[in-house]
Amino acid sequence: MPHAVNSRILFIDAYDSFSNNIVSMLETKLPAVKVITIKIDVAIPDFPAFLRGFDAVVAGPGPGHPENQNDVGLMSELWKLTDDDILPVLGICLGFQSLVAAFGGTIRRLPAPRHGIVRKITHDDSSIFRGVGRIAPVQYHSLYAEVNSDTGALKAGLKLEPLAWDSKGDNNGSAQIVEHDSNPHRILMAVKHREKPFYGVQFHPESVCSDEGCQRIVENWWSEAQQWNERRDISNFHESNEIIWKNSELKINLQEFEVAQTRIPPLTIGPTVSDSTCSLLNPISTQPFSDGGRPIFSRCLPLNGLSVPQICELLEIGDEDAVVLDAEPHQRPDVGTHSIIGLLGSDTMRLEYSIGGGNINVRQGERNDLVDLTQSGANVFDYLKTIMHNYKTTGGSPDVPFWGGLIGYISYEACLETIGVRTSSLPNRPDISFVFVERSIVIDHDRRQIHVQTIKGNDDDQWFQMISTTLATSPTQSPVVPALELDSVIIYPEPCSYKKKIRRCQEYTHSGDSYELCLTNQVTINTNHVANPWPLYLRLRSLNAAPFSAYMRLGGMTLLSSSPERFMRWSRPTFSEFLEEETQSTVQFRPIKGTVKRHPHGPTMPAITFEQAKALLSTPKESAENLMIVDLIRHDLHGVAGSGNVCVPKLMVVEEYATLFQLVTVVEGTLINRYPSLSNPPSLTASSQGSPCSSRPTTPPSSRRPATSIDHLYLRPPPTKPMMAKTGIDVLAASLPPGSMTGAPKSRSCALLRKIEDEQPRGIYSGVVGYMDVGGGGDFSVVIRSAFRWNSDNTSEQEDGGGKRDTWNVGAGGAITSLSTEEGEWEEMVAKLGSTLRMFE
Repeated sequence: MPHAVNSRILFIDAYDSFSNNIVSMLETKLPAVKVITIKIDVAIPDFPAFLRGFDAVVAGPGPGHPENQNDVGLMSELWKLTDDDILPVLGICLGFQSLVAAFGGTIRRLPAPRHGIVRKITHDDSSIFRGVGRIAPVQYHSLYAEVNSDTGALKAGLKLEPLAWDSKGDNNGSAQIVEHDSNPHRILMAVKHREKPFYGVQFHPESVCSDEGCQRIVENWWSEAQQWNERRDISNFHESNEIIWKNSELKINLQEFEVAQTRIPPLTIGPTVSDSTCSLLNPISTQPFSDGGRPIFSRCLPLNGLSVPQICELLEIGDEDAVVLDAEPHQRPDVGTHSIIGLLGSDTMRLEYSIGGGNINVRQGERNDLVDLTQSGANVFDYLKTIMHNYKTTGGSPDVPFWGGLIGYISYEACLETIGVRTSSLPNRPDISFVFVERSIVIDHDRRQIHVQTIKGNDDDQWFQMISTTLATSPTQSPVVPALELDSVIIYPEPCSYKKKIRRCQEYTHSGDSYELCLTNQVTINTNHVANPWPLYLRLRSLNAAPFSAYMRLGGMTLLSSSPERFMRWSRPTFSEFLEEETQSTVQFRPIKGTVKRHPHGPTMPAITFEQAKALLSTPKESAENLMIVDLIRHDLHGVAGSGNVCVPKLMVVEEYATLFQLVTVVEGTLINRYPSLSNPPSLTASSQGSPCSSRPTTPPSSRRPATSIDHLYLRPPPTKPMMAKTGIDVLAASLPPGSMTGAPKSRSCALLRKIEDEQPRGIYSGVVGYMDVGGGGDFSVVIRSAFRWNSDNTSEQEDGGGKRDTWNVGAGGAITSLSTEEGEWEEMVAKLGSTLRMFE
């Protein structure tokens, strides 16, 4: 955990996707240090004066070239500091290259870029490498720095001293090495300035795969930085403690830089709602809200062999709007434990948002209203957070992950909007769509139980009795997968076109603009008629079992998903075991990167074994793909959870699926919210907070209007972010789009992919689907191995007069790195397509 603050380090962020990992490393490994981050392009009128508030500076990594001023920004000003303005600087990767270029070195391209590659380096055990020993850090770079002349000697007059090298001879035989003979025999890995306290390292000490010795280098740098400051007798705080610069009127008070968390009332953890036995005869279990809100009504029934499709068919789900999160086909100890069926009605509240509009469309029954987000400068995730805060409740069973709340999807284009990548929305196709589910069925596959739930109020008893009786008395039948005659016409991408895009991706990875680009393509499937999607889904789940399957029909969109990949899950907040005034919530990401087919030699040949798959997925290419996304996710999570609150409990574990083996990692973080006092918590009423978070009604539940009526939402802009504690929704907003679908650094990679993919929208594919629970938890999967359609596509009449045809889209792709081959990437994309397209055959 971070220490008490005595010193401040300025971190200059070059829009990299690993920056927050560096901040966490600095704050957790260096004693009594606080890191303050600014972007390379922030406008600071008097930069030397600004720097007087800091003890040292770290110039971070990023995409681009060190000789391009737009890529380095303020970094270049560091090397111009003179006399009393000089302070210690550590450059990392791009920061290192900028340092070398500024003092006479040369920057060149590597013939074989190193992205996510672990290599040993050598040093002379001096300066910041003192006592470190042999180390093997992770490298992410397409460029390298030279300080030697053509004769091999240091350039004349050069004021940089080499400290470490990467030599081919030190790395012979390493499983991580894939090297072209054209790469230099020795590559400079670290330097220091001979007169000024400027240091730089080419590698990434903060990476999850860099060994501990790499972080000791940073500790040594900090020790030398402190010694420099003591010799110069630098006073960190001059006459004015407040420094102001003009960038959107941004203002920093160095004495009170940390923004105080706004407090919300503590969560009351009441008795759990859990029937002692699963029986239809048990009375309905209720536990009222601790704050006078609506109760949760639940009943637990034995599963009795019923499957998720059977339950859906018994309740006539599938023909109209539906939300089914189906974990049954592929259960694992850590995923696939619960399935969720939302029961929708005419009074179900629906939220829709299209990018660029600034409005959220809220519909319920015949009523349709627009919420203008621009009035408060809020975004759609602020609004979703407000809704979930308004309906936050306690008292349900802790064994049931979903008591009620929002279920829906977020498109890839809506994800791009969160990182400022320009895109456009198509008419009549919402980019975000959620329904507020008040009645639900949750199946616990481990305990073989069905939980029937409602948060509508105790006037819902008749519905309870009907649903419970239906499920308890229905005979068990094996799910029937109907035969379908679709006469599908599948339009595949052209191999030459896709391979050309692979080459374009590699041009950017060689130029230093990206470490990895997740290139995708979509296939169009036309069928001979507009088919009921439910039988198609049954076929997909039988062919391609996956723990995050989903059947979703919202408005004009239908999604059939057999996704194996969790994007993120967050737990309900609970009180800390150690501090009464602290709540904690665990956030988990589960990225998949690295793929091999179960039948690489054809469907008639034997499948490869698990051990063979492990060997294939341990290659440098597959490991590097996974590592880059893991470090990116750690960065996203650190940005909300804070330094020292992120870990990687599982790193690059092979998992087996119906048609593929995948390389999976688990990244977890802890959200911590502290409250000033439990004895006298602040009120959340509209009058005390000035927000739409009004106090809840106090009349009996049976006499209240439905909890999700539009009036109850007040149709006002959501409060600004500081009004609420950190939740999983903050992490969700900060982590989109899924890194496994973008590459790194995320922002520039997504912008490049838009060009490479000819600005074609990905739509639901590459987005996320899942739920936000009224108890404070949530779970989202990545939309891959899926097919989707829009009703608006099913309008063209067939030439033979056969009526309207059905049009589906299936997306697939892969991570393109410098180690990729055109044929290998094409085959991987086709293999992923095949796992979904089989349902149309």
